[in-house]
Amino acid sequence: MATAGTSRLRLSSRTSHFVLPKQWASMRKAEALERETGKRVIHFEKGDFQGDEFYPAPHIYEAAARAVHEGHVRYVPGPGIPELRDAIADEATKRGRPTERDEVLVTMGAKHALTQSLLTMVDQGDEVIFPNPGYPPDEFWITYAGGKVVYAPLVEPDFHFDLDSLRSLITPKTKMLIINSPQRPNGMAVGHLDEIAEICLEHNVVVLTDEIFSHMVYAPSVHQTIAAVPGMADQSILVDTFSKTYIMTGFRIGWCVANRELITAMDIFQQNSVTNVPAFVQIAALAAITGPQDHVLTQTARLQAKRDKTVAALNAIDGIECLSPDGSFYVFPDIRGTGMTAQQFADHLIDSHGVGVVAGSSFGDRGEGHIRLTYACPDDVLEEGLDRIRRGVEGL
Repeated sequence: MATAGTSRLRLSSRTSHFVLPKQWASMRKAEALERETGKRVIHFEKGDFQGDEFYPAPHIYEAAARAVHEGHVRYVPGPGIPELRDAIADEATKRGRPTERDEVLVTMGAKHALTQSLLTMVDQGDEVIFPNPGYPPDEFWITYAGGKVVYAPLVEPDFHFDLDSLRSLITPKTKMLIINSPQRPNGMAVGHLDEIAEICLEHNVVVLTDEIFSHMVYAPSVHQTIAAVPGMADQSILVDTFSKTYIMTGFRIGWCVANRELITAMDIFQQNSVTNVPAFVQIAALAAITGPQDHVLTQTARLQAKRDKTVAALNAIDGIECLSPDGSFYVFPDIRGTGMTAQQFADHLIDSHGVGVVAGSSFGDRGEGHIRLTYACPDDVLEEGLDRIRRGVEGL
């Protein structure tokens, strides 16, 4: 007989690795501090936009509202409405990967595209090469599928793949390589795409390329996709989202481009899980991708100015060094000069100075000695938070 406080539920063994997302540990701690003490925390730990500067363009709102009022609240085709799939195919084609409608799947955000890609591709015992530091949810689903995560160390200061190391990691069990560019958590563009593609083509390794910050790249850097390298169209899975480019994080809509066979399999997965992305959300996304793009350019310029301010302020603090990232809305400063570990430093900032940041070790051991900081927030909040970090370091 079960006693009080115990459960007779027997969870699947596939859940044995389930823990709350480690990259959100600082956010959970910061929100608890606010709730329990009433103190105001500066939230640099959240991977989202903050403040009145960052909202979708008006025509996106209007399209969503009009779609609801016109009754677009029923089921629609699983892979997405045809007009949106065509527009996404045009976007991928502009990146150099010729794409047709039936190579496109509209998904519940980029994260669901990544999840479906991994669960559709990875078999028990398959090896997936994963960047270190990298994006933790990918590790989560590789493990759930029974695959083995093989860590590829990214080399500082630019966090590029070491090509010799990458070659040495490939075995007959290697099925996939994951890259994201600009990278999470450090914002640097992945280099040597031609060489990486050559290695993958030689060994029949599929590349899952996560490009959620594709339009959030700052001159003189430019975004490039490995899917455009000759031979890689059918050997890559290109994932992107409307969340970052169009500031539509809460809409939960992304997309995936791959060969027809894989898209068909992923469509079956989608129809048997979430069914489809809501029609009115897809219509809003269609307005975003086909409508005026001046809002995207304005917001990217605004973020670039905030990046420059953030990098300059961090580099003025003794014990901190911060490279200027190629894109994203993150910086990944090196805090080893403070003498603290990443987690110690993150805890110190929350506990003593009310600033939430993410310990770089949350993204892998190659992230140790760094913190991740999001600068997509109002200037006054950004300046106050950076000043709190300065005082936090000076007081050590």
